[in-house]
Amino acid sequence: MRVVRLRGRTRLVEQGDVVSDLLHAPGPTHDLFDVLAAALAACEPGPSTAFLGFAAGGIVAPLRAAGYDGTVHAVDISAAGWKIFEPIARDWPGRVSFHAQDARSWLLARRSPLDAILEDLSVPGRGGHVKPGLSFGELPRLAHRKLAARGVVVTNLLPPEDRSFGAALRAVAAPAKSAVVVTGEEWENRVVVAGRRTLDGRAFGRALREKLEAIGSEEAGRIRVARVS
Repeated sequence: MRVVRLRGRTRLVEQGDVVSDLLHAPGPTHDLFDVLAAALAACEPGPSTAFLGFAAGGIVAPLRAAGYDGTVHAVDISAAGWKIFEPIARDWPGRVSFHAQDARSWLLARRSPLDAILEDLSVPGRGGHVKPGLSFGELPRLAHRKLAARGVVVTNLLPPEDRSFGAALRAVAAPAKSAVVVTGEEWENRVVVAGRRTLDGRAFGRALREKLEAIGSEEAGRIRVARVS
């Protein structure tokens, strides 16, 4: 993992992939991290959210800028990213608690329901980072079982190595009542929002763009939203 210090932000880079882009104050990153944060905020979650795969918390700054002030449970098997995040975000991140644990074990031990879960797990692959196999099987089912009645799971779906994007989308969305997918002009990933409630693609698209515009993100005009069929 390589740490790159830039003006106003700190990046974590591995195998050429930016795995975290930590701003030094709340605001937009003008990239995928804004979309993940705005997707969470657009769902208007309650006071308890979990980040599965925290790295250095690059989503926290745009999430706070988008108006979410609930507790973030930061879950990561490695504390390396947290050690970078903590001194940089000492004064502004709100309530963020770190759990040095793998995502599956943490969810299994969790007793109180979660209002939203961000699934941002990745492992090194042949050509860059990919999702672990767990992300297409047990983890989506387990995550949805841990949600509150109107809860959502937002997944950062990386280009898969061993299946099509369509198959990956269906696997991630399978436990949900409904799901939408967000695509962008300048990144290959898909952002999947899967809920225990009905999600209307058009209404969610409007809410997502409004959140992105509110934080001043350039991604507001670069995204497309569709239902997952």
